[in-house]
Amino acid sequence: MYSDTVTLFNRKPGSDGDTWYPTVLQNVHLNMDKAAIRAKYGEGNDHRALLHVPYVRADAQRCIAGKVWLPSKAWQAQNTPETSLTFATGNAFDFFWVGEWADAAPITDADYLSDGGFYGYMNRVHDDVYAVTAVSGPYSVIPHFEVMGQ
Repeated sequence: MYSDTVTLFNRKPGSDGDTWYPTVLQNVHLNMDKAAIRAKYGEGNDHRALLHVPYVRADAQRCIAGKVWLPSKAWQAQNTPETSLTFATGNAFDFFWVGEWADAAPITDADYLSDGGFYGYMNRVHDDVYAVTAVSGPYSVIPHFEVMGQ
């Protein structure tokens, strides 16, 4: 069941534009079946993808892909964003892409101005790019997060 690979891009706003921190998430489960998502979440939802992301507990922290998961505000407040990850929704949403991003280096919007930033570039060049629209979890019986995308 957990055999898919996606790359999560966490957004860190800055005075010179946004910086995106990629994290490759292997062994996740991605469901892009709109009928199944509609059956689970209701007819009126806008979610086009449902991503199940397992985590492991280590020293009272939840870890995913070798990084510590933090709630969105805590992730924004810390000084080492490359060592952790979050699933942010709203105006400063994160996004995920179906595939394995080859470079772990942060990406700046300034390098993609003609596309309106990196997220615009990814949508123009790649299929299966999903803005994080809702997050459920962390669940503890089966340790995972459910991340909805649009």
